[in-house]
Amino acid sequence: MKLPLVAATVALVAVAAQAEARSPVGAVPPAEQGLADPAGPRSSPTTTAAAAVVRVQAEKSGYTGVRGLTRAADGTWHAKARNASNAPVAIAIDSQGKVTEAR
Repeated sequence: MKLPLVAATVALVAVAAQAEARSPVGAVPPAEQGLADPAGPRSSPTTTAAAAVVRVQAEKSGYTGVRGLTRAADGTWHAKARNASNAPVAIAIDSQGKVTEAR
C-alpha cells in the first residue's frame, strides 16, 4: 500500500528537479521578457570608487535607478535615472557634485 505513494513522491521530485534544471536562477520569467525598461539596461556593478560616489550623489539628490554612468573628458558624469515622478531622465553630475537633468 505504501509503495505506490513512495513511487508517486519520487516521480514528483524528479519532475520538480527537471523543471528547476531548465529554469536557471535569476532567469527572467516569460511574462516579463517582453517588457523593456525605458531607462535602458541596468548598469554593470560599479567598478570604481569615483563612480560609486557619483551614483550615491545622484541618489541623494532624489534620483533612482541610476544607470549607464560615463565620465566625459571635462570630468562631468552622465547617466540615465528616474526622477521623483518615476520618469526616465538623463542627468549630469559636475565635479562639485551638483546633479542636474541634462537636456
